[in-house]
Amino acid sequence: MTLITFLQKNKIFRFSQPQISLFIFILLGLIAAFNHSLWRDEMQGWLVAWKSATLYELWENNAPSGHPVLWSLLIYLVKDITKSPLSMQLLHWVLGCFALLCFWRWNPLPNWQKTLFTFGYYPFWEYYFICRHYVLAELFTFIFCSSYPLRRKTYIPAALCVGLLVNTHAMAWAIACGICLMLLIEWFFDSNQRYIYCQNRFWIFDLTLSIFILVCLTAFAGFSLIQVREVVDVSANLDFRHLLRVVGRLFGGYLLIIPNSQKWLDLIVCTLITIGLVTTTLSYLRRSTNASIFFIFASGSLFLFNYFLYLGVGSRHYGYYFLILIASIWLALNKEKNPAIELDTKITNNLITNRLSKLFPHLLTFCLAIHFAAGVHRSLYDFHVPYSAGKAAASYIKDKGWSDQQIFGTRDVELSTVSGYLDRDIYYPELEDWASYTQWNNRVSIPRKDTLIYLNKFFSDHPKTDRLLLILSSGSAFRDMQPGDEMVQGPLRIRADRKFEKSWVYPERFYLYWAERLDPGIVDEIPFPM
Repeated sequence: MTLITFLQKNKIFRFSQPQISLFIFILLGLIAAFNHSLWRDEMQGWLVAWKSATLYELWENNAPSGHPVLWSLLIYLVKDITKSPLSMQLLHWVLGCFALLCFWRWNPLPNWQKTLFTFGYYPFWEYYFICRHYVLAELFTFIFCSSYPLRRKTYIPAALCVGLLVNTHAMAWAIACGICLMLLIEWFFDSNQRYIYCQNRFWIFDLTLSIFILVCLTAFAGFSLIQVREVVDVSANLDFRHLLRVVGRLFGGYLLIIPNSQKWLDLIVCTLITIGLVTTTLSYLRRSTNASIFFIFASGSLFLFNYFLYLGVGSRHYGYYFLILIASIWLALNKEKNPAIELDTKITNNLITNRLSKLFPHLLTFCLAIHFAAGVHRSLYDFHVPYSAGKAAASYIKDKGWSDQQIFGTRDVELSTVSGYLDRDIYYPELEDWASYTQWNNRVSIPRKDTLIYLNKFFSDHPKTDRLLLILSSGSAFRDMQPGDEMVQGPLRIRADRKFEKSWVYPERFYLYWAERLDPGIVDEIPFPM
């Protein structure tokens, strides 16, 4: 008997476990919306929408990011609520809450497993505290699973979910592919589905409209993705190490661990474990043809994407494997009656498969427990150590009354965080211009050691400026200077003012300096870049 069950039985309080879990989840999420310090990728989304005066400008500003425009569009629609990044954070909080409300209302897992999932790494931290478009992929996946039985009467909800999914992120196309192939195979091979669906006298109109919605939204998403400046290098050559690295992403989706790609032993061991995890999962999913098809095609599509197009750089990317796993279980446990799905008897006739199927709930609990521990730790730790020092640096500048000073900052990729919180442009040497967010299609990366060269060039191009505030991100030039230290380099004097090193993301630790031109008439001793 759990503590909650004991308290309820003795009528100490009348709240149910779902209500308690959701209340804590929603409350902590709201507190996080006011507390979480945005990092560069989060701030990029805000600034793209904030700096766009029209929808056309929004499209142009978002295009170089390589992501569909849906997330930027939603931010654009709510940006005037607070006229600050808080608008985006509150939007993200609402979306994350709605996703979990769908999960608790319609997912058939037992409540204790739902609680483990709710406070897991992805729904509680990566796709909830951190404000990015991944929450949309989670939301539309859960909405599809919730509305899954409606396909008996209409395909419009499924078409909307798939069409919106492909407008969230390139990797979400794998989930959309799994859904489409699952529904398509069911249509052609399940006469019961066709019979029930065609009982609706408007079925031809419904099917036509569903296809139209799907094609239009998919075409729009595809067009937004081809705006990416970089050309993807597709290679058909077999690279065994790279293959094992991709398998490691699937392993990470289950257990949040990525093997060391430099060590063959790590790659091979994790590959063997992954084969066992996937085999056990498929043994359990065999109870539902549709769930098995979805898992195979969605995971397979994502695997091919990771191998041929883009491997991914962090847990946020291989989290799609985890979303696919949860959605597959959701579909497999769907309680609607379907005469076409009668695989349970076949499972019992295979001793190995039957044992693996019975093992899966324990495997799932183990995975959820790992995600739960990581999610609670990382989310609560965010209240102690900010994800980025950009918010603290901007607050310091505001408190000092320096917001109107001319600011020179590098690198632009990290300094966009400070720009967003200051709500003003910074001069980026990567662009040789004033800007806020990172402009991927215009920037030229510069060596950190050349910071003084570009600083000197700025003073040369702005003869009326003799003093400015210099902000450098971690790893940039002369960051080892202590507050109060001074350095004279040619006609420039640099005085260190303040360090902001309390940040989870290492590159987003910031260092403030005052840069002063000693004598405008002195000939520059630092060469200009050619």
